Amino acid sequence: MHPLGIVLIVLGIVGVVVGFLQWTKMKKILAAPFKKTGEIAANPQVADAKGMISCEGAVQVQQPLVAPCSGKPCLYYEIKVERMWEKQENTEDGVKTKKGTSTVTTTEVGSQFYVNDGSGPVGVDAREKVDTELTKSFEQAQNVSYGDLVFGSYQCHVPYSGGDEHTTGVRAIEKILPADGNVFVMGKLAGGVITKQDGMLGKVIVSTKGRDALVGATKRNAMLGFILGGVVAVGGIPAGLLIESGPDTCANLENAMKDGTCSDRVSTNAGKTYTWKVTKEGAYKLTVAATGKSATMKLWPKLTVTTADGKEVGEDGSESGESAKVLAYFEKGTYTVKVADISASHIEKLKGGAGYVFDIKQATGAEADSVAKMKKGDGEEEADKKDEKAEEEKPAAEEKPAEKPAAKPAPKKK
Repeated sequence: MHPLGIVLIVLGIVGVVVGFLQWTKMKKILAAPFKKTGEIAANPQVADAKGMISCEGAVQVQQPLVAPCSGKPCLYYEIKVERMWEKQENTEDGVKTKKGTSTVTTTEVGSQFYVNDGSGPVGVDAREKVDTELTKSFEQAQNVSYGDLVFGSYQCHVPYSGGDEHTTGVRAIEKILPADGNVFVMGKLAGGVITKQDGMLGKVIVSTKGRDALVGATKRNAMLGFILGGVVAVGGIPAGLLIESGPDTCANLENAMKDGTCSDRVSTNAGKTYTWKVTKEGAYKLTVAATGKSATMKLWPKLTVTTADGKEVGEDGSESGESAKVLAYFEKGTYTVKVADISASHIEKLKGGAGYVFDIKQATGAEADSVAKMKKGDGEEEADKKDEKAEEEKPAAEEKPAEKPAAKPAPKKK
């Protein structure tokens, strides 16, 4: 399946999960008994079997928290300190600057307060794990890289960060739950105080929207998650299959390419290999040309063609970064075609690898003639080698016998 289809399916699943969590939250809100604040404080038995209870009323707090960055009174605050960075990335189109942020630290602090709808106050413990809507109360960036920093009266330490990410600044963002107005609260009633629900994910809900508006918003979010997630996930299946099933001229290579050139990418220094079948022997020209825009960063192609038994048929790699070409006569058989960079370590230095266009055509005209001459020359050379070998292997019987030395005359008598 095409990667786009996989991404769509994953996003769809995430959407469905979000929808399910929102639906579960809505069901819990509707299931929890909704009582008067005074009744909850006076009678712990009004909670359900799991101790769940909910109410709505005005916030009452004797000593509110003070958000350290902004100095504003609140029931709960969150401060996130982020390191802003940028780094240079080598790509086939040149050097690009990528920017981003990394969280250095997150501080969450809650408090205890009361909610009163006029029937009497009930305590709420929101010192940990609160599900609420926060309002941004402070944001500031400082042009520093690390060290002990101060934002308002909030102090933090930002450690030095090495690596290829260059820190351009440090930013603090503060969000608060104001210490006034009306809120809806839902949680577990324990000791006459509403606190977080049981479990690792248990939280106390404190919403400024009110019960009815919160139920409506949660239901809407759940439906959006189900519908959009389902559509994206289901749509990702045919999208991935259709894209994947499109014509891929780089696959099943046989003789010359009939559908034009194919585009592909190489992402490792080892290069990329193809299996090429030749069922119609003849002269062929194989060409690889880079598609990157940077003259120095793009693929400087190296093309190598070998037989099934590893014998090299042709190799080309240009030091100028131009296209690589192999022009040769190929007999019937299966060949391995390898596309790489002339540098053994260049590709893995590029973010996203490098692209190229690959082409196989049957040689014609002057190119075909030159291949024919080369083949003829190779044939004559091979014939000469055979003659030389045959000459060397002639049997000794065929060699001309050596002449006998003349006999010496007999000595004369005296």
